[in-house]
Amino acid sequence: MFAKLLNDERIRENKVCKSTMSKLISDSQVKLNASLHTNDKNFGARTDGAGTALHLSMALIKLKESGLCQSILDYGTGKGFLVKQLQQELPTDILVRGYDPAILEYKDKPQSPSDIVTCLDVLEHIEMNSIDYVLRDIRALTARICYLVIDLQPAVKKLADGRNAHILLAPPDWWVSRVSQVFPCITAFPVMHRSGLPQKLVIAACLKPKTIPYMYRFVHHLGAHSIIQAGGNLETVVNYNNNNK
Repeated sequence: MFAKLLNDERIRENKVCKSTMSKLISDSQVKLNASLHTNDKNFGARTDGAGTALHLSMALIKLKESGLCQSILDYGTGKGFLVKQLQQELPTDILVRGYDPAILEYKDKPQSPSDIVTCLDVLEHIEMNSIDYVLRDIRALTARICYLVIDLQPAVKKLADGRNAHILLAPPDWWVSRVSQVFPCITAFPVMHRSGLPQKLVIAACLKPKTIPYMYRFVHHLGAHSIIQAGGNLETVVNYNNNNK
């Protein structure tokens, strides 16, 4: 009976996702993001999530050995470099997919969930009135574990309309609260900048308590907890501190 309820909930969420596609991102934001992708070859071109996904292939293979990874989706994949890298590095029986509404090659969203969903430096680009729809969309596409990396600081890049590219900046507890409304099991920690301030927030989430040990193992293999980042707008804090020693 409980399994049927879970399945019914999954079907309902998939229907919600399809019916609310227009609420995931506005047409104007799609155009702004597409323009930034076209005009900046480095935008959406990372394969390592600024270090937070440096060991992603190895971590996924470990999950596969535990029987938990037959597919992965990179949600908001940008130019798709991570997808292409994973397709080269992972066993061929792991299905690797990407989704990004601003990129023609990846604009079609998968209609079935993936065991693992990554969403790296994406959510800070989402419009405030769409964020809950996007998080529910990510949940509906996640069969086992979701790995979110969210930037907490203003971007260096600007949109064509003059706004900062990170249009949704919020403190860690706001993000944790939002994600915990759609995923029953989560863990979160900051990725620090060398200025001493938090640069990013990592959130790992899963759907079932029995998956939690594997989720923690996955996060441990990724090694994001040991990263100290540099560069970006927080370098002004470093420079200020150095000039005032």
